[in-house]
Amino acid sequence: MKKLALTLILAICMALPMGLASATTAQAKLTPTLDAEVAFNSKYVWRGIVVVDDWVAQPSITAGLGGFSFNVWVDYMLTDENDRRNEIDEIDLTLDYTFELGKFSIPVGVIRYTFPNSDVGDTTELYAGVSYDWIVTPSITIYKDVQESNGYYILGALDYSLDLPKLNETIGWSLAVGASIGYGSDDNNSFYYGSDKSGFTDYSLYVSLPFGIGEYVTLTPQVVFTGLVDSDIKDSMEPIQDENNIYFGLVVGASF
Repeated sequence: MKKLALTLILAICMALPMGLASATTAQAKLTPTLDAEVAFNSKYVWRGIVVVDDWVAQPSITAGLGGFSFNVWVDYMLTDENDRRNEIDEIDLTLDYTFELGKFSIPVGVIRYTFPNSDVGDTTELYAGVSYDWIVTPSITIYKDVQESNGYYILGALDYSLDLPKLNETIGWSLAVGASIGYGSDDNNSFYYGSDKSGFTDYSLYVSLPFGIGEYVTLTPQVVFTGLVDSDIKDSMEPIQDENNIYFGLVVGASF
């Protein structure tokens, strides 16, 4: 699997010159964007791991220019779970550049994970991926931790969206569904899941109904079902959490 990861990274890197050519053509069309949202979720689950087993608020803001974007994402505790009510549990910073090659999108970037009010160590991941805009959108993304686990995590996903008839002149809505599965290297799985071998780690299924209100605002109720895959990982995590989890939430967003 490490050879596959390196092969995918090499293939993405080979595509970058074409992406740079496209990016150069688009320089004259640079338009700044700003997106903000707040997600209210009944749990915080990350790669199958239950980080917070109760309600959280997760505000996020993304500034974009051309193919570049910078995102700040926050996890805020709303209850006494983990004995940290009304505290910021996590702040993630993501710098991304996405190349557009026809129907292909190739994101590359870096994520900085910080945990300001806990003893969890901060860490950094580099990532690269590719997706194809089709009836069902397939994607694969490779994450490489360069600070804590030093492992690989590979996420494969399928997403589908269907526009539904408008409710009125100002409110449109759609149905979005998707599925994903993750694979971790032995270093990754040892650090995060307590398993000393590589293998499939987690899966997730989601259903959401994004409502577009006017030109700028969206409201998105969602339900997510997630679970652990590998039997060794299930055994290792059993004292800490259930192997399968379901949570729901509402995302309030605005784009400018």
